[in-house]
Amino acid sequence: MVEESISSSNGQYRLRLWRENRTALGAVLAELTAYIDEAFEDTKRRLRKGFEDDLSPFNDPATDPAANFPRMMNRITLQGYFGETLAVIAVEHWGAHNTTDWIVPAFLFRMHDQEFQHLEWINERLLEGQTVDPDQVQERRPGRTGDDGLAFRVDASNTITDILTLEAKCLAQNNNATIAEAHRKLAQTGLKPSGIRELINLLAEYDTPEANTWREALLKLWHGGYRVAIRHDGVAYACGHIPQRGTRIAWLPTDTPHSEYNIQRGLEGMEFQFEDLTGIVDALYRRP
Repeated sequence: MVEESISSSNGQYRLRLWRENRTALGAVLAELTAYIDEAFEDTKRRLRKGFEDDLSPFNDPATDPAANFPRMMNRITLQGYFGETLAVIAVEHWGAHNTTDWIVPAFLFRMHDQEFQHLEWINERLLEGQTVDPDQVQERRPGRTGDDGLAFRVDASNTITDILTLEAKCLAQNNNATIAEAHRKLAQTGLKPSGIRELINLLAEYDTPEANTWREALLKLWHGGYRVAIRHDGVAYACGHIPQRGTRIAWLPTDTPHSEYNIQRGLEGMEFQFEDLTGIVDALYRRP
């Protein structure tokens, strides 16, 4: 991805743009594959928890609750996962709101229970020899509600000083209504993001020093720390539709926040433009 600088005279808002570089795509896909595999390994552990059986190893798809995840999920779901992953990568590796020390303790798509329930039905049909086309309309399930991602800055006393709420959208074609919806959702949230509770519950499943440290910091945030922590917002928009040169440079607003973002928090726009978003999603998520 090649980052393109976009100047803005608005102190509340900044847009950053990354455009696909086809010549370097192979190396980028290799890095993304490793990143996504690591992110989904935690989800697979959750799906398998309680099903461990020495007599039925999980290398047998017939007994693996995580079989066919995520490759048999509907494309809309996979695009959602991709958008959320790009948002986290951008924040953790390239920074946001003029700082580079943001940390994302866990991906929230691990909590997508409606899709995990649907996965059970998919695996059942496949075991019975039925053909399942995951991209049929009837295979779609609602997206996970709540925050798409949360990033934090933490001081030396393990107190969270800054919160970054991320709303991610990923589409094969640009949709202005979807862009408006993303900004409206961020504007309607309160000071305490809903994802904090999900992260606390998630981290409670792990008895490691890192998980316990994060859970302690998040509990302090939940019990009032959110009132003093600085709240920031971010919209990540991945699109397989690149604007024509000479008409516009980006689909997101370039100089001022979207009209639906009618609050006075700092907002960062992050746009990712792809020539073949469908092919990239297939390469990343539809692997055997």
